[in-house]
Amino acid sequence: WITMSNYVKNIAMGNESLEFIDKRIKDDNYRGNVSSQHNRYTMYDFIEILRLLNKYAPEESLMAIRTTDIKKRPENTEEERQYAMFCDEAKAAVGKGTQDAMRKNLFLDMHRMGLINRYGRQKTPTNPFGKQRVKYVSLTDFGLRFIEETNILNQYYKWSKAIDQLLGGFINVVLNILDNNDADINKINIHEFMFFVSAIGTNSSFNLTLQKCIELIKKYRNLSIIQRRSVAETLTTKLQPEKFGGDKTSKRDFHNWKNKSQQIFYLLDQTVYFEARDENLFLKT
Repeated sequence: WITMSNYVKNIAMGNESLEFIDKRIKDDNYRGNVSSQHNRYTMYDFIEILRLLNKYAPEESLMAIRTTDIKKRPENTEEERQYAMFCDEAKAAVGKGTQDAMRKNLFLDMHRMGLINRYGRQKTPTNPFGKQRVKYVSLTDFGLRFIEETNILNQYYKWSKAIDQLLGGFINVVLNILDNNDADINKINIHEFMFFVSAIGTNSSFNLTLQKCIELIKKYRNLSIIQRRSVAETLTTKLQPEKFGGDKTSKRDFHNWKNKSQQIFYLLDQTVYFEARDENLFLKT
């Protein structure tokens, strides 16, 4: 088993950006703030699903959902029948949204986006970023306005606002880097986002200010192409969960970490502000 050590700083001794990466990896929360991770969806997928929710639970009324995985309890209770029909129709319409995926993944992101509310057994609202048992869901007023918007540009702005809420305000952070003439940074690579940008505003030992982040990106770019490639290859090889002992918290997983950043790029690419190409994020012109 690997013990936590320095992984990349020897690639270019004295380069502060590499020292920062090693420091970040030592923190159990090295992947940064909670955000969307494994869900790939588009604005139109969510419009379709939310319209169906409005059909099955109109006027922001509450719909009971299943609370147990299908494999543990294959049949639906009478109270969950409406939810089962809703999920079947959503799956037929957008190709995603099984009963388990809807409640564990899609509804979670929709709640964090402000598009729906989720409630416990007593019909009290739950915290979108907390872990609680959820029994009911309803459209929010913002969710209703989003699906009823007839102007496509306004709808995209609402979608961008929802994504920003899901990602904890990252749109402004990225805009401040790419739109900063003094910084002279016109694109952000996926690894630069993983290592530095996603550290801004974290409640962690590696928290960065915007200015310090820009500084570290520039120091990282001072490395040769071969050195930067070596950083990615070293971390891909070394940070594999099976190489670490202990529980999930003490393991490190480069693939999972990168997947999280790829999901964020995928979502930012759907906003009115950014375009993602070849693992780089640009401002839309």
